[in-house]
Amino acid sequence: MAEFSKTLKALALLFLVKERPVGIVLEEETVLAQALAAARYCGGYGAFDALLPAAPVAAMPPEMHDPWGASLSYPRFPVPDSLYPTSDFVEIDTPLTQSEWAIVRPLFMLYVERENAVYLEASRSLGVDVYGRSASEIAQDIVQKETDVQRLMFCMPVVTV
Repeated sequence: MAEFSKTLKALALLFLVKERPVGIVLEEETVLAQALAAARYCGGYGAFDALLPAAPVAAMPPEMHDPWGASLSYPRFPVPDSLYPTSDFVEIDTPLTQSEWAIVRPLFMLYVERENAVYLEASRSLGVDVYGRSASEIAQDIVQKETDVQRLMFCMPVVTV
């Protein structure tokens, strides 16, 4: 993680204040919630730099554990505990690098667009003219983008025998 990273909150607020397209009726808390939801979805398929351990995985001591416990019915292969670095949940103050934000941002934008459409569709009974795409149209794009994110965020450490 570099010192050039910005927090998820700062990036979402930058969208809300500077990049926000005309017609967004969402308040700050809702936009931040959508940013957190998008980042947590992405974090499920790959760790963010800020959440990785400070030491490289190869430099960590090779603590071993038996993945099958005391079972004698399977062959016993010890697996280093540090092979797959663990990461905590993404929070609103988690720093993201520019490349991480480039993956999270399109999903975040779709989440914001869907939430905005839900608000507008709910206001239809008050006589407000609804503009833009419907929430169901946006949901189709979200499914496609979530599939793309799974591929973009996934990273597997190289293991040689």
